[in-house]
Amino acid sequence: MTVHYLYGTVLTGEAVAANNRGDNIGNTTTLQKVFHQDDLHTSVSAEAIRFALRYYFQLESPESVNRKFENGKLEYFDKDRTYWNPVAGAVRIDDDLMGFMDAKASVAEKEEVVEEAADDEQPKKGKGRSKAKGTVTIRQSPLAVGRAVSLRPYRGELSFNCVSGAKEAGQLSLYAAEMHTTEYQYFFGLNLSDVINKAHIGQLMSAVADLPPVAGNHARFAYDFSPASIVLRVTSAHSSKIQNCFEHDEENRTYTIAKLLHRVEAGDISASELIVGGEVVTTTEGKKLEELGVTVFKGVKVAVDEARRRIALLDPSYQAVAPQVVAGGNS
Repeated sequence: MTVHYLYGTVLTGEAVAANNRGDNIGNTTTLQKVFHQDDLHTSVSAEAIRFALRYYFQLESPESVNRKFENGKLEYFDKDRTYWNPVAGAVRIDDDLMGFMDAKASVAEKEEVVEEAADDEQPKKGKGRSKAKGTVTIRQSPLAVGRAVSLRPYRGELSFNCVSGAKEAGQLSLYAAEMHTTEYQYFFGLNLSDVINKAHIGQLMSAVADLPPVAGNHARFAYDFSPASIVLRVTSAHSSKIQNCFEHDEENRTYTIAKLLHRVEAGDISASELIVGGEVVTTTEGKKLEELGVTVFKGVKVAVDEARRRIALLDPSYQAVAPQVVAGGNS
């Protein structure tokens, strides 16, 4: 059976990022950093992005998720997932897309092994390890999300601050904050064939296009993580070849997609599989992609809707992914 995938690389608009994880060194709030192209870049974890996706599902429909974030705490509809029944279609969107591991089952298995060892240190011939309790212990996530990396290298922006309001002796709080004015890009890949409820695919794509704030424990700074530009690929290829396809063009103070263009020109990526939306299509390189046969849109939402339409046409089981038509336009 053919396995289908949706791959995507998102590029945000330019903004100032600061204190997005609540990490600190002394009284300096720091940004996470990674080396990319032999230079230091700031970064946002994939876990933070996945949390924002899950939170989108909760905001849209609290009944659709198994795990909710309310009043600063995580609350489960069913922590043991006794409701989970893929055959009957009883799956919640976060468990379906992001997978899970039932730690209790592994604990039960460990306890049984310990009991067996205590009863008989030399297991009898033919005596196998009993299976863990429960029908499902783990679900591999069909959704993979990459760490977001700043498009521009970090050059050490830093601010010095103190608490606002009336100053009192001995109560003055001084702190510094690392900042970075940049775009971020991140990658995601979804194994469409492994998603149980295909309607969840469309909901994920809506979440990517309208992502809630991505941040950490006590973020104080807003940063819009929604796409200013997006590159999507609907394919049966097992590797995306579009991961983090945007690169900083330091000389021209902008970005380039030269490597993506090369891969399309070389035939490593079929132009018919690509959909590109947003600001990048107005660039010279964006127009070149269009000349090569790539489907391009000036907007991100219409690009996402086009990907949903293509997925819906893969076979009848994907029809629920198609965007819903409502009065005045698509949903």
